[in-house]
Amino acid sequence: MSIEIEAEEKEFWHVKRLVRMALFIALGAVGGLIPLPSPTGTVGLDSAPGYFLALFAGGVEGAIVLGVGHVVSSLKAGFPLGPIHIPIAIMMGGCGLLFAFLAKQFNLIAAAVVGTLVNGVIISALLIPWLGMGLFVGLTPMLLVASTVNILIAILIYRIFERAS
Repeated sequence: MSIEIEAEEKEFWHVKRLVRMALFIALGAVGGLIPLPSPTGTVGLDSAPGYFLALFAGGVEGAIVLGVGHVVSSLKAGFPLGPIHIPIAIMMGGCGLLFAFLAKQFNLIAAAVVGTLVNGVIISALLIPWLGMGLFVGLTPMLLVASTVNILIAILIYRIFERAS
């Protein structure tokens, strides 16, 4: 019996992992209800749970929570950018993978700096052909602030968990 359970836990889509991701997506949805001023209304504290999970459970889980969390935040705001939110969600997931990788290979400071810049500047810059320079200029300062706050919250909570164990 225990051998079957151990084998199940090695599978990625194990019930325990799915429940953990669902809980963190729900936390992201609650964080998304705490908006930061932005032209789109989709910038908030929705990413902190995904970044935390990227550190705590691995980049793939964090990436899924970040991507789905962005879609949930966008839904709350009425999908102001239309279907562009799907590639943004995918890029947010990539940001979570990168964040976890840098934290593991280097340190939390490198992960925080690069993660903030990728989330706050690079993703917006990649969207210039579809959304224009005006939205990039208007959105980037608040995205930088939001990225910094979300990542710092995630790191702070992660450090608290590290010290408690």
